[in-house]
Amino acid sequence: MVIHIVAASAWFGHKLTVPRDIRTSIQQDPAAAAQMVRRMSATARLGIGSALVTVASGVALLGHAGWSTTTVLGLGIMAAVGAIVVGAMAARPAWTGLAEAVERGELPVAAAFGRRFARYLHLENLLWLAALTAMVAG
Repeated sequence: MVIHIVAASAWFGHKLTVPRDIRTSIQQDPAAAAQMVRRMSATARLGIGSALVTVASGVALLGHAGWSTTTVLGLGIMAAVGAIVVGAMAARPAWTGLAEAVERGELPVAAAFGRRFARYLHLENLLWLAALTAMVAG
């Protein structure tokens, strides 16, 4: 249970300051934007790892409690998996576009990708909160 809670906290918490960091770094200069890309690459590894541990430990906990315990917990797992899908299918391409634009020195293009990336992070967070609500309610 502790591993599940710690991983879920890291998954949600690691990205709370990301949109602001992207926005302010891109507004500064190309060097600040390049440093931000390096920071966010490390942050992405934390996010992906903690998301996978959260879902895996959640499935293990549900299996231990009994698969028929409640439908709400199943909905929570689906919301968590949905957040991972949004990250992989939408946020990741937006991030790639942002990083490539920074590499080319095209900060206005990077800013547009940054806004798109932030929207997907917000959607991921909404799904994460739905998963948390289901876990607490279940």
